[in-house]
Amino acid sequence: MSTKLIKMLSILAIVGLPLMLLIGSFISFNNNEVDLRNRFTQKTSERTAFYDKMWKIFSQKGQVAIKNDSSFRKNIEVIMGAREDKDGLMMKWVQESNPNANYSEVSALYKDLSRAIEAERDGFFVQEKYLQDIKLQHDNLIGKFPAVVFASVLGKKPLEYRPITSDRTDGVISSGKDNDVKVF
Repeated sequence: MSTKLIKMLSILAIVGLPLMLLIGSFISFNNNEVDLRNRFTQKTSERTAFYDKMWKIFSQKGQVAIKNDSSFRKNIEVIMGAREDKDGLMMKWVQESNPNANYSEVSALYKDLSRAIEAERDGFFVQEKYLQDIKLQHDNLIGKFPAVVFASVLGKKPLEYRPITSDRTDGVISSGKDNDVKVF
């Protein structure tokens, strides 16, 4: 081999190898960023569907509990309305077994509603944590060197995440105070 050919191959290797590494890093960065962005979009859609499901469960279970509660009340009113004051009637009524006046069934519906609310709220919080985790991974990916350079070249922006909260929570966060100690 000639000296000229060896020099040219050496220069090509010195320039080509770092260039190939840079291109490989660039491709890897872009693929990771696209993966995180797509997972974030999917989890945001999943959160929307979960929120919709959650409120429908609350609404429908609440409607069933209210309907059962009002039916229970009507039954009691009918039973009590049919009674007249007579001697010994009170004692007889206390000893009766009345299948129409079963408060434990009504109470069980409210317990079920309460458990459903707690379980669905816990599930919704998990959805929020998934989104926060993906956002953290994405922020780390586009913020660390050398990926920050690639992100700038490609115009990659941070993911836009807004947690779903309430006016009360927003007020506490902005003021730094939580003085409301009432349960209801």
